[in-house]
Amino acid sequence: MATAARLAALPRRALLLLSGRALHTRRPAASQRATNSYVQGTVDIPLLNKTVGQCLDETAERFPDREAFVFVRDGVRKTFAQFKEEVDQAAAGLLALGLKKGDRLGMWGPNKYEWVLMQFATAQAGIILVSVNPAYQALELEFVIRKVGCKALVFPTQFKSQKYYDILKQSCPELENSSPGGIKSKRLPDLSVVIVVDSKLPGTFHMNDVMQAGDSSHVKQLRALQQTLSCNEPINIQFTSGTTGSPKGATLSHRNIVNNGNLIGMRLGITEQVAYGTTENSPVTFMGFPNDSIDRKTKTVGYIFPHTEAKIEDPETGKPVPLNTAGELQIRGYCVMLGYWDDPERTREVISDDKWYKTGDIASLDEHGYCSIIGRCKDMIIRGGENIYPAELEQFLHTHPKVEEVQVVGVKDSVMGEEVCACIRLRAGQNCTVEDIKAFCKGKISHFKIPRYVVFVNQYPLTVSGKVQKYKLREQMEKHLQL
Repeated sequence: MATAARLAALPRRALLLLSGRALHTRRPAASQRATNSYVQGTVDIPLLNKTVGQCLDETAERFPDREAFVFVRDGVRKTFAQFKEEVDQAAAGLLALGLKKGDRLGMWGPNKYEWVLMQFATAQAGIILVSVNPAYQALELEFVIRKVGCKALVFPTQFKSQKYYDILKQSCPELENSSPGGIKSKRLPDLSVVIVVDSKLPGTFHMNDVMQAGDSSHVKQLRALQQTLSCNEPINIQFTSGTTGSPKGATLSHRNIVNNGNLIGMRLGITEQVAYGTTENSPVTFMGFPNDSIDRKTKTVGYIFPHTEAKIEDPETGKPVPLNTAGELQIRGYCVMLGYWDDPERTREVISDDKWYKTGDIASLDEHGYCSIIGRCKDMIIRGGENIYPAELEQFLHTHPKVEEVQVVGVKDSVMGEEVCACIRLRAGQNCTVEDIKAFCKGKISHFKIPRYVVFVNQYPLTVSGKVQKYKLREQMEKHLQL
């Protein structure tokens, strides 16, 4: 979830500057204390019913000579006027290449100017940008492109060890012998246009080709198309990182992203003069205030956003829990995604009929409405009827001087249902025994939380974005322990 949110960070940061709204940085009054595990953000800030393109147009008109972006490493600086001109040029170019409103364009690569350019250009043309993780290999790339039916894919020649053109050829060997815009792939049947931002390679367009492709007729087509756009239409598909299975494409609207960016700017105190979130929530729903205490900044994920509701329920019974009690965090409001792309079943699993999004995160709310994240529902261990949160154990075991990293999982047990297994990576040059770890725990944590199994490991199974895949780790441990 976090990876996709990170990939959209650049365009979202731009939206902070595009909003031009008044500040809203005050903390909730002391009288506004929560009495149960439900909190609602203020509704005195009007939500914006604008598309991303409208925000850009208005800002470029108000502040044409103000710098919009600086990419120091690449030597790129753009004012809002320059940026809008290039966005419109790129949008007209995409139409000239045959893309239409509602088509999906994959943006695959690191944070670069072209990433931002494509986010806004696609938004102007009603095309849906798909955030493709820059670390994806061939099979992962193929899954995403096929899932959403990408018609176009944009990427740089290379980033670190990732040679994007070569990776794509593994799923699309027809690329090398195709004419630009005329790809006909057996495994990627929707893909016809490939754009390389910094090279001209066989079967591809260079970004310069896109910028020069649109003529006056395409600009006219773009202007007419923009009159048909609605802020409630999809603009972006962000894939969650798949810690519990195959990635899901969270589909976000103009309204989701514009308002989330605007409210982030207000909470941060960004003026015209200068996480907790999930991909499915555009992404931010809780955030601290600049003048919060150090305790709140370090121990909570902040206070609820405006026009957003949150509640904590017992994941087993579905009933509300008292304040300062762990349960599943649920979110409702403008920020909730439209759904998972082409996946109504998984969408229904997480969004209720009354529009509450089940985050799958275990959290608690205090009397001031501040939220603390404890772990994931699917990671929770139920041992003999006791709920055990791995994150709590992991934090404790990290205080052992010889422990470099620890991941706690539940493994099956015929008597207790589940038992606690601590998978520990030791600091370099250190030696430690199972008995040492158990002795360290004794008398400091409840007896039922003390790991039944301690396994020393060198590495963990990871997603491409570096998240530990606990379901795979659990499988590995059960096999290792012969359970």
